[in-house]
Amino acid sequence: MIINTFTKLIGGVLISSFIIYGQIEKQVRDDNPGLFKNQRLYHTPPKPLFQGRSYNLDFITEIPDDSVLSANFFFKTNTMNYYQEFPLKGKHGLYRFVYNPKVYPATHIKYYFIIKTEKTHYGTPINDKGDLAPVAKLLINPAEYFKQKSRLNQ
Repeated sequence: MIINTFTKLIGGVLISSFIIYGQIEKQVRDDNPGLFKNQRLYHTPPKPLFQGRSYNLDFITEIPDDSVLSANFFFKTNTMNYYQEFPLKGKHGLYRFVYNPKVYPATHIKYYFIIKTEKTHYGTPINDKGDLAPVAKLLINPAEYFKQKSRLNQ
């Protein structure tokens, strides 16, 4: 009885290991252009974004500063009809836009980043097809966020 239970447990662990390994293998070998086409720019949106707070929206690149002809941040809120373009200066591969809610009040923001070099353009974020796909974020009420989080943790 104990040996049979032990055998089932080991079998379950082995099957789970193969499934996890297969998923990791698929991600590593995935030909998704979003993973490989734009390896020169990196950005992780802050989570969560709270209403009324300033945020640094950082973009990092390995492209040398002297090779960058221009670096532009495109930004829009739910109260704007069109994207606004902001030239950014980089320092050691870091490009930063500071979102200030007093200057740009909003409930939603969208943005993307483009670098132009002599040979090509790079943008982030991009989707699975390799097309530019702006980040779209909801600015949430911090009090409501933490109330909901405390309810979920009970």
